[in-house]
Amino acid sequence: MRRSDVLLSALLLAGAGRSLAAWPEIAMPDGARIESIGEQVRLNGVPMRMHRVLSSQSPKELIGFYRDALGSRRAEQPLPDGLVLAQERGDYFVTVRIKALSSGSTEVLVSASDMVEAKRSATRPPDMNFPADSLVLSDMESVDSAKHSRQLVVRNGHSVAANVRHLLQSLEARGYHPDAIPGKHTGTEYVQFFKGEQREALLTLTRKDSLTQIVLTTIFNP
Repeated sequence: MRRSDVLLSALLLAGAGRSLAAWPEIAMPDGARIESIGEQVRLNGVPMRMHRVLSSQSPKELIGFYRDALGSRRAEQPLPDGLVLAQERGDYFVTVRIKALSSGSTEVLVSASDMVEAKRSATRPPDMNFPADSLVLSDMESVDSAKHSRQLVVRNGHSVAANVRHLLQSLEARGYHPDAIPGKHTGTEYVQFFKGEQREALLTLTRKDSLTQIVLTTIFNP
């Protein structure tokens, strides 16, 4: 690892340590099932804490609960399938998305984002060599019991074949090799699993309207 990479990692870990010590507490309704989404999560480089809440209470009841929990200094945004509540808390930004499920229960996604780290991560590279003129649409990382997962969603104007040639070299340089089971390879779609020592990946490309969308999911399990 280059010295600059080591220093960058140290800075990120230092920032994450500061955040973990001061995450805001967000109330949870009684009787709900709480699921943590990753021990450590980064979305587009921003450290986050995310929880999924499943409750038998109605969306109306839970909207009232979280309005009370957040207090009057909050923002609200109606959605076609529910409502989002948002609030700044010091160095953090809290969002609560509430929607009804077809099963009759209600789902709440609660997240807190570190806004200080968001500013530091604004120019953070994707840590993957994509073709020129590629645009990163989403960068999601999660760490669970030392297993590190990352999903990158990228778009560019290159053909599927040109992207595949480039990405195969990039993945091979990182120790990923195509799985023995063949994937789906056409002029407009490419799906392939990769394996390596303590790692695996899934690469999906689709071509539509002169644009290629890339979804790369990598998992490292030491």
